[in-house]
Amino acid sequence: MFLLDTDGGTGRPDLVFSATDLVTASECGYRLLRVLDEKLGRAPRAEFPADPMLQRAAVLGDVHERRVLDGLVREHGPWSPGNPRGVYDVEPAASMDRATLAGKHEESVRALRSGASVVFQAAFFDGTFHGRSDFLVRQEDGSYAVWDTKLARHAKVGALLQLAGYGDQLQAAGIPTSPEVTLVLGDRTTSVHSLPDLLPVFRERRSRFLDLVQGHRDQADPVVWGAATHTACGRCDYCTEQVTATRDLLLVAAMTGDRRARLLGEGVTTIDELAVMAPRPEDASLTRLQEQARLQVGLAEVDGGVTYRDAAGENRTLSYRVLPQHTLSALPAPSRGDIFFDFEGDPLWQDPADGSWGIEYLFGVLEQPADDGGEPPFRPFWAHSRAQERGAFTRFLDYVAQRRQQYPDLHVYHYAAYEKSALRRLSLVHVVGEDAVDTLLRDGVLVDLYDTVRSSLRVSERSYSLKKLEPLYMGSTLRSGDVTDAGASVVAYAAYCTARDAGDEAAAAEILAGISDYNTYDCLSTLRLRDWLLDLEARHADRRRPPVPPAASEEALSAYGPIPEEARLLDHLGGLSPEEARRPDQQAVALVAAAVGYHRRERKQFWWSHFDRLAAPAHEWEQARDVLVFRGLEVVEDWAKPTSRANPVRILRGTARLQPGADFREGSPYFAIYDAPAPDGAGTVDSGGSGRGGWFGVEVLALTEDGDGITTAVLREKLRRGADPRPELPVALSPDQPLPTRSLQDALVELADRVGGALPELPPGPALDLLRRIPPRLPAGAALPAVPHGTGGYAEAITTALRLLQGSYLAVQGPPGTGKTHVGADVVARLVRLGWKVGVVAQSHAVVENLLCRAMEAGVPEELVAKKPKEADAATPWSRRSDDDVARLVEAEGGCLVGGTAWTMTGRAVPAASLDLLVIDEAGQFSLANTLAVARAARRLLLLGDPQQLPQVTQGIHPEPVDDSALGWLSAGAATLPPEFGYFLADTWRMHPDLCLAVSRFAYDGRLTTAPAARERLLMGPAPGIECVSVDHDGNATSSVEEAAEVVAQVRRHLGLPWTAGAGAPSRPLDQADLLVVAAYNAQVRLVREALSAAGYRDVRVGTVDRFQGQQAAVVIVSMAASSAAEAPRGIGFLLNRNRINVAVSRGQWRAVIIRSPRLTHHLPATPAALEELGAFIGLCEGSDEHRAPSGP
Repeated sequence: MFLLDTDGGTGRPDLVFSATDLVTASECGYRLLRVLDEKLGRAPRAEFPADPMLQRAAVLGDVHERRVLDGLVREHGPWSPGNPRGVYDVEPAASMDRATLAGKHEESVRALRSGASVVFQAAFFDGTFHGRSDFLVRQEDGSYAVWDTKLARHAKVGALLQLAGYGDQLQAAGIPTSPEVTLVLGDRTTSVHSLPDLLPVFRERRSRFLDLVQGHRDQADPVVWGAATHTACGRCDYCTEQVTATRDLLLVAAMTGDRRARLLGEGVTTIDELAVMAPRPEDASLTRLQEQARLQVGLAEVDGGVTYRDAAGENRTLSYRVLPQHTLSALPAPSRGDIFFDFEGDPLWQDPADGSWGIEYLFGVLEQPADDGGEPPFRPFWAHSRAQERGAFTRFLDYVAQRRQQYPDLHVYHYAAYEKSALRRLSLVHVVGEDAVDTLLRDGVLVDLYDTVRSSLRVSERSYSLKKLEPLYMGSTLRSGDVTDAGASVVAYAAYCTARDAGDEAAAAEILAGISDYNTYDCLSTLRLRDWLLDLEARHADRRRPPVPPAASEEALSAYGPIPEEARLLDHLGGLSPEEARRPDQQAVALVAAAVGYHRRERKQFWWSHFDRLAAPAHEWEQARDVLVFRGLEVVEDWAKPTSRANPVRILRGTARLQPGADFREGSPYFAIYDAPAPDGAGTVDSGGSGRGGWFGVEVLALTEDGDGITTAVLREKLRRGADPRPELPVALSPDQPLPTRSLQDALVELADRVGGALPELPPGPALDLLRRIPPRLPAGAALPAVPHGTGGYAEAITTALRLLQGSYLAVQGPPGTGKTHVGADVVARLVRLGWKVGVVAQSHAVVENLLCRAMEAGVPEELVAKKPKEADAATPWSRRSDDDVARLVEAEGGCLVGGTAWTMTGRAVPAASLDLLVIDEAGQFSLANTLAVARAARRLLLLGDPQQLPQVTQGIHPEPVDDSALGWLSAGAATLPPEFGYFLADTWRMHPDLCLAVSRFAYDGRLTTAPAARERLLMGPAPGIECVSVDHDGNATSSVEEAAEVVAQVRRHLGLPWTAGAGAPSRPLDQADLLVVAAYNAQVRLVREALSAAGYRDVRVGTVDRFQGQQAAVVIVSMAASSAAEAPRGIGFLLNRNRINVAVSRGQWRAVIIRSPRLTHHLPATPAALEELGAFIGLCEGSDEHRAPSGP
């Protein structure tokens, strides 16, 4: 950003900006305006310490760019009149005056128009924007792709905004522009991204940037901290300076942005004002913040403290207070075998083999000194590759197990939750040590001292990091050296990798030694903190030491590996070179191995989270979306048997305040948490920690919310057979346990056994073809049959392909309104008539039953259909309603149609290979692991669905993408199914061409078109397509009164308009049944329903997107509810998820109206994928009729 004199040299200078300035504005508006003030002469230039790591990175970045340039020059040669296809190098401008900048812009455009293969350092200048693109690379079609080099090992959003800026300049200059932009990363890999998705973000950022700086220049004063005209990150050097200078609320430890905003609204602006504010005992979180503020400003009573000299040489005092309800007495007794543990990791490291991110490169361990006052031994476990990480992890677990044999009472101490989370993740990623890690967790071996500190102490610092606590117990040996925090460690490790790869062994060793010293100090600090806390406990309470856990058994110590069938595959993979492991056949073996443990890892993630919740301090539940904490609870009906043979039940009623985005539902079971000590006979108990416990299966009968946001819940508890009635009441609810998956696991073990027995070859079958992405096998390698013209063309082509299929699969992607279910039902009916045995499986009973009903309508006789319904009393058009009925039809001669979930297709009712065809409906939401499990049932698979609609939901971390959907795996990230794998249903019978065009560009690469019948609909008045309505509101998370009012206005606006539903249909007034409202959150669903009912519109359908998949309406109204990304409770990625937005707007036949806060897109995502989704949403709105709703009633 710089100032440039106007053409005539008079008047206010023009402000020239770059893409980097847009990133700065997104991250921190205050920092941007402070820098602008410095350039305008309104403020002195700030002096902050230079970051030597950033300076080093800049130098290395130039080297990386030169290497890429040299490679392109070797490929194309330098540009010259005799070689106009060479690499044209645009020399830097000699001066930054207007004429020179404009001349460089014209030179760059001429080079592009001349057809140079590469233009290096092309200069762009349009009077306000200036930038230099690293490389513009000519494509085969004559367009130019923007390339940029970045030393980082992953794409960053700031770099992508730069690429979008250069793409925007190319388009403005009339240069054909490639739809893809590329980052050449520091490890020589490339990261390719969609320019059409990036451009809307860049252009919105540019518009907002110009409004911000123009408004600031139009007034004479420098920027004021805390003004409503701009954002502030609160973390950068400029913000940190002001937070300290103004005594901002951000000085208070654990202060959140939401709480700060509420306090500012009450006129409380400083830590000092919060400290003296009148207490509110009913608000527990505010009370904790006030106590913290009083301690930080010196108004609270303290139990001790220390004065020390900080890194700047200034004297500082750090005080502490032990809380009345502390947990110091829960610390284990010291053991000679105790271990003090700390990871060093680099989240930006990328595996060159598979592209996965992050590595734990150092497992640092400090042992308890053998003698008091002795030097603690340090043991490092290093890893510089994915394979070495696995080895280091295994060696660490072996070391701990062997040490536990010697010292059964040892504990592993760490600070904060990262070590426990990383051990869990490593056990799942590497499929090793799962039982060993579980044993450490179950036996309470891992001790997180951060939990003890936060539950037992208040300190007079705004941070409770280990570094900030060290003056209390490390004496004069405070941190020093080049690496003094985790961020510096990450940067240092990147510098080590660079030095190592460049062959500079001395520099690499020096950097690694610095990292080792830092890690050693962290471990030593953890040891000293443990000792200090034990001393505090001795001074503040009688010691009550927990019993020594039993020594780990030999069986537990050796149970590191997976089951034998899984281990055989992993051993095979372990013997391959990286190049061999990337081959499709070996990738298929890896996927089968990962699938065997899929359900185990999914369950493990649940149980880890479950016991973490039980062990967590109760005040942390208040901020959790998956815990309903009762404020009060009463017995409505005490224990009694509903019938003489039933178990006793009781009815409870309680009140709670749910967190925004919480998803508790009527009719669903949950886990009832009882406080410690848990009642006798509790189903699960956190015996190694909090002592809390409880029972699963407690049903929520009713949920209601009053005007103050207080939820009343009615529960039903049931005693287990033979249990005594308990008087205790639960304190909270949390998620219920996952369903058992034994039959699915058995099916996957059978597959793994078959694969292992056939190695090095692979057995035939549709599952293995799918994993290897082998196109459907037809005789003599024939292509798939073409789709004939006319009605039923897709069904005819798919049926013919399936009949020709040789033990393989066929995929069909059906976007919204393309008649996927109709086509599937037609295919099923044709095949059953031919005597085929067809099965239908899906994630839910409802999806399966819908396809069965449609197939019966298409001609499948009732006597050939069987499925056990989810509810025994559910009405179905078929009479064969048991698993035995399913088995009998499958065993009988002739064709049949059977349905069920994955449990049916892997159970006894459907023997292996007993079906001619298994249809996996909604295969875009059916995991790859479950696809492999159910594939046993049939000789052929038909994958029917759309991966661009609601995504597959999983919890676990998996070593291979077996949690991807089956269709998603085939599509490999593409928006539409590659034609060699099956059929893309390209004609929507639902959406008007204008609405279809928007949806097609948004989600289907422009391949979706409108069938003739959909063109015959007509709504008089509003235009077809998408309309965006901006509604101003602040502070809303999951519900917005303002948007609910606009929904009512939109319903009123559309009702009664003349509507012709299709060719030959009479025109009639649009009624409430023709409207559908999709809200992002259940809270907004409730609010909109209330608003519509009050206005007399009770028949308008309202629900979340999950409810309406498969439904349609003439007009769809979408309410986003959240005011901004900061308020979106599940993250803005959930709210703007492309799949969810696609499902929402594609319910419409004529138009979709999106109601949103204008600030919803005023954020910069952290990841490239999220940036592209943000851009896609902005582009969807920009391509629509967008306007602001009128304010007021």
